[in-house]
Amino acid sequence: MFEILILILSVFIGSLLGHFFIRNKNLAKFLLIFSGAFFLATAVLEIFPTVYEVHDHSIGLFVLAGLFFQMIVESLSKGAEHGHVHLSHNKSFPFSIFLGLFLHSFFEGMPLLHQHSHNLLWAIFIHNIPVAMVLYGAVSQMKISSIYKWGFMLAFALAGPLGALFGKTILADYQHYASAFVAGIFIHIATVILFESTDSHKFKAQKVLTVLLGFLVAYLTILGHQH
Repeated sequence: MFEILILILSVFIGSLLGHFFIRNKNLAKFLLIFSGAFFLATAVLEIFPTVYEVHDHSIGLFVLAGLFFQMIVESLSKGAEHGHVHLSHNKSFPFSIFLGLFLHSFFEGMPLLHQHSHNLLWAIFIHNIPVAMVLYGAVSQMKISSIYKWGFMLAFALAGPLGALFGKTILADYQHYASAFVAGIFIHIATVILFESTDSHKFKAQKVLTVLLGFLVAYLTILGHQH
């Protein structure tokens, strides 16, 4: 399926960027900011209008549940979803970070195969690249075998597709609720990325421009699908 290939490709691209630009923290930072803006715009401009068409007052509870879920997951993943992962040089496999990222990607992918457009897919694709980049850079510095390192990245790459297949089969009749849940995840990640403090005024100006670019690209993507 196209969606599954795109999700795997995003992690592959991020891993390559992590390999070749391991010391370029600004690249990962700006990709994260752009993806955060794209996430937020996608949630507000597309997911929310769609899920609230159901006219079910409980739908908002699923948005809040997604936001709360992401808070719990980040206690495991150490903030890898927004570039804050730091792994030490040791031989132990970072199981908690693996579990947190796997759950994040799995649940994020649940509504993908029931979408009328690929806007949600591209939002996840864009976000996966800097996350995989940061993750690869951190994992590559650990004193563990290459099999574990690439196994970690492969598991992360497969989490989203597994979530998408789960959503298509098990949650086929509950897609609006799955989408609302993912919107809550998006809101939490986006706000953490976009509203964290920056050190320099120059970086703040670049951050504002990157956010505006993310909003604009998301808006044009959604507008293009509507027409």
